Amino acid sequence: MKRIFRSIINIKKTGKPTIEQQDLVINYRSFLASKIKPEDPSYIKLYHWIEAHHREYKEIPAFELLYEKAQGEGEEAVLSSLEELIKEVPYIQSDYRAILKGKFEEQSKEGFKGVVENTWKIVNSGVKVGKKELKGLPSAIEYFVGESRKYRFNESLVKTESEIRSVEDGSEVIGQYRQRKKDPMAAYGMYTLIDHIDEVARGLKPGHFMMVAAFVGQGKTTVTANLVYNGIMQGMNGLFVAMEMNFDEMRDLFFTLHTSNPEWYDHPKYKKMAGKILYERVRYAELSAEEQEFFEASSNDFVTQSKFGKLFLYQPSEALTPSKLEMLIYDYNVRLMEQGRSLDFVAVDYLGLMVPDKNERYGDWNIDLNNIIKKLKNIAINFDNGRGIRMISPFQTNRNGFKEAEKNDGVYSLTALSNANESERACDLIVSLYMSSEMKKNGIMKIGCLKHRHGADFVPFEAHMNFPTKRLENFIQQKTTVEGNEMTINEIALDVS
Repeated sequence: MKRIFRSIINIKKTGKPTIEQQDLVINYRSFLASKIKPEDPSYIKLYHWIEAHHREYKEIPAFELLYEKAQGEGEEAVLSSLEELIKEVPYIQSDYRAILKGKFEEQSKEGFKGVVENTWKIVNSGVKVGKKELKGLPSAIEYFVGESRKYRFNESLVKTESEIRSVEDGSEVIGQYRQRKKDPMAAYGMYTLIDHIDEVARGLKPGHFMMVAAFVGQGKTTVTANLVYNGIMQGMNGLFVAMEMNFDEMRDLFFTLHTSNPEWYDHPKYKKMAGKILYERVRYAELSAEEQEFFEASSNDFVTQSKFGKLFLYQPSEALTPSKLEMLIYDYNVRLMEQGRSLDFVAVDYLGLMVPDKNERYGDWNIDLNNIIKKLKNIAINFDNGRGIRMISPFQTNRNGFKEAEKNDGVYSLTALSNANESERACDLIVSLYMSSEMKKNGIMKIGCLKHRHGADFVPFEAHMNFPTKRLENFIQQKTTVEGNEMTINEIALDVS
């Protein structure tokens, strides 16, 4: 730590600075970005003095100034540390960043070790954290989830800083382009299978955050479930976190959706019943004998489909925080890794029902909500050492936004998300859903685009929402195939009955 601090203090010898002011500032900024914590109280004091001086004067304070301040305030420990620092040899720029990285990793390991030790103490004898005494296994789990979160983010391998005109970055850019050229499907991501959206967004990529915005009773959960089902149809593995509907209701919904799979419309025996199994009749066991036979055949097909991805359904038994969600996602990813797979997307129904971690609660609902949105985006970007994961969540618009949409032919504006302005920054794609009373009776839904970070917005369009079967219909499903270097899109009508 001595040489680290020596490298951000302006010490002169024979009347000349040992480090130029420009290099000192570069070192100082690297120190701030490193997230290293000063360990000795004297270094903590020095750090605050340097920080205050730089904030006001935009330069690193001279050694003499720091020494005089320590003398004036009677800080003997700081004076002693400053006298020791004179003897150290400073680091410069790239060498300094490498040392900072190593020190940060060392501190992180020690910090995580402390979290593990405290967790074990909480399980056995109890530990006082702040003003609260924590004891028992549930408290230990909650403590570990919250405290370990910063170390999971810190260990991410996402590249966030470099001199991009370097040979290394040039090679990376060319290599990544060639990889996308070699595997065009990787660049297109996970389709929603709604052609009006996909032809613009070209699928959700890892790290992308999609929000499905609508007012109360406008089909948010149902549309999100359709997106999830379409995702596993493409062979991707997903997790659906159910907080609005219970586990059994959501599981029945997914099994009912499979009875509307396009392949059933060509089935020699069941094509007449394809897309006609009603969710409510499944829930109340009111299917006819013929319908039950088809439903059971469809259910057996659903669980044995080798082309489909895995789908985990999870209903939290207690309040869900960003830290708990992140641990949950990692847990299911580990399960899939044991099968040679990985988790590709997660849907949270819905983020408005989440609560902030205890140490990040402000007591203001809007601030807490926006911080949750920010955390979910961070999880999406940093997941699995930077591989990333697709995040999907319904979100309830405000009442004024819904009233404005009523006046504007069902088209929302971003003001409908005014209590969640972080969504404008964090989300890559925000779609809106709208139904008037008459549209709901006829199963017509208007889908609009509130934001698309990576390209043009799609034009609002109407789709048929078959609420009895829970399936979006009357749109074209895109099936993409690659022949040689050319990609073609085959259009398959979903509603062919």
